[in-house]
Amino acid sequence: MFVPEVATARITRGDSLWQISRRTYGRGNRYTVIYDANQEQIRDPNRIYPGQMFVLPNNESKPSVPSAKSGPDRRT
Repeated sequence: MFVPEVATARITRGDSLWQISRRTYGRGNRYTVIYDANQEQIRDPNRIYPGQMFVLPNNESKPSVPSAKSGPDRRT
């Protein structure tokens, strides 16, 4: 049985999801990946607390899916 390594982060004073995302993924705007993976612990993404332990999903991008706002794909 193979169990993949799980990356985690222990929150310390002064941390923010944006900073953790920049350290982990190289881009702060990917903080939503961390938020989505840890929603059961985070009531407000602007308020995280020292001592919390968050799972950091791997850096693979999800396949892009067109949104309803972007309209139909017109390539032919």
